[in-house]
Amino acid sequence: MAGIMISEAIHEKANRLIKKCGTRNPFKIAKEIGVHVLWWDFSDLKGMYKVIDRSRFIFISHNIDEYEQRVVCAHELGHDMLHRDSAKTGAFNEFMLYDMRTRPEYEANVFAAEILLDDKEIIELAEYGYHEQQIASEMCVNINLLLVKLNEMNKRGYKFNLSRAPRADFLRFK
Repeated sequence: MAGIMISEAIHEKANRLIKKCGTRNPFKIAKEIGVHVLWWDFSDLKGMYKVIDRSRFIFISHNIDEYEQRVVCAHELGHDMLHRDSAKTGAFNEFMLYDMRTRPEYEANVFAAEILLDDKEIIELAEYGYHEQQIASEMCVNINLLLVKLNEMNKRGYKFNLSRAPRADFLRFK
């Protein structure tokens, strides 16, 4: 039951933010809420969230394509909205990033999925007969992020028959 309540809280928080900012674009949302997005030359991370002297920052790697940058930005916004206190204290372990087996990473992925993927659009594509890979392609996201979203929608009462579970480390550099 706690998982469902957490999922619903993340869904509601993301949708309030979308409504407040008038967009699903994570870069515009970050700007609107005062989170600085900086491009960085990471060799082993796609992105990172940090609070430095009460200023909030998202660092995104130059070495990933624009679609992945969007997902990473939305994921890091999830940390801003859900885990800011941990980032302030330095409690984030950057080496555990992007592994959904940790609660903060799973929650940040759920938040990213909620920001980037509209329930109504997913339902419409599914009603047209699109399968998971086609929906992900149409919505320009990694299949694993779509699977996270579909799992969350199922927790809220939808009945998607999923062919597989999302990979836990899909946002990690390979």
